[in-house]
Amino acid sequence: MRPKFTALILFLLTAMLCHAQIVKVKGKGEVVYQGLFRQGSADERAAITEAKKSALARYAAGLESARYELYKSIEPEVLAHLDDFVVDYVQIDQQVDQQVDKTSKRFSVVIEASVNTSLIESTIQKSMKASPTGKEEPSYMTFVFVARELASRKVFDAKKTSVEIHEGSQSSGEQQAASADGQALDSSLKSGSVTKQTVGGNTELKADALSYRVSTSTEVDNAVNAILTKAKYETVDPTDAGLDIERFKNDFSSGTDITPATRTAAIKALREKEISYLAIANMDVGLPERDDVSGMIRVYVTVTAKVTNLTAKFPRTVASIAGRPFAGLGPNPQVARQNALNEAATQSASELTDELRSKNIH
Repeated sequence: MRPKFTALILFLLTAMLCHAQIVKVKGKGEVVYQGLFRQGSADERAAITEAKKSALARYAAGLESARYELYKSIEPEVLAHLDDFVVDYVQIDQQVDQQVDKTSKRFSVVIEASVNTSLIESTIQKSMKASPTGKEEPSYMTFVFVARELASRKVFDAKKTSVEIHEGSQSSGEQQAASADGQALDSSLKSGSVTKQTVGGNTELKADALSYRVSTSTEVDNAVNAILTKAKYETVDPTDAGLDIERFKNDFSSGTDITPATRTAAIKALREKEISYLAIANMDVGLPERDDVSGMIRVYVTVTAKVTNLTAKFPRTVASIAGRPFAGLGPNPQVARQNALNEAATQSASELTDELRSKNIH
């Protein structure tokens, strides 16, 4: 019965790890030892502990700035329960004589650690402070994420203006000649002209007139909803919030932002329903191209987004993303496009919520 019980425990642990999000990160640890170094000693265990801390530091260094601040706020708890967050590790192959420096009495080890990012997120959630009012009521947020692709481009010829300036002046000179007998003097006046020509001008270039196809996507909405809900924000469908989505789509079809009229109407509608935040994102879909590494089709999506806080007297931007590119791969342009949109929506929503939470806005 014992082997079956052990197998069951291993199966359950494996299943739990599969549900957790695991990130592999390398780390290096080093300690100074006394006397002779022995494998399996406390010195080796101390070096491995330092390597785990190093792996977590490398993981944190790769985070976006807002996410990094959130991690730093819980770092003491992470380090205090190190083995809970580094669920496993593999020691990178290295000879013992390469790990031990007998001259300086130092032992170093390199590992590949498995970091449980789901537990890190859960710890961040628990560490979030309660709202200033002391209420546990959720913050309501409405978001509009639109995707747009170039439909047409109108190119204007360069307008050239030439200017020529002609300036003229007269010059004269007097010549005198004596007669043969030297008794008379003849005088004559000769004149000439000098012309100066200046040529210049300018060329006026007019920006191309771009027209876009704008759409919304259920997959994108679902991806954003999942991130916001995980961050404890209650999302309200824009239609239920009283927003006119077609106005947003029309504005983005020819510009990079919504018009003042659309913004004013949206703020008015959300405040009437006591919705605290409005998130707007414009996702520009690029042309498909071949990925040199995988050979698959790759599509880039560039995101510009911002979150507006509507609870104060004047609306103010509390989180933003400026032109961040995200890529998606697929066997054909359609799949690559959808993968890129999903990645862009997930990552940009995560960045926005991390920025809000780092400012204790929840």
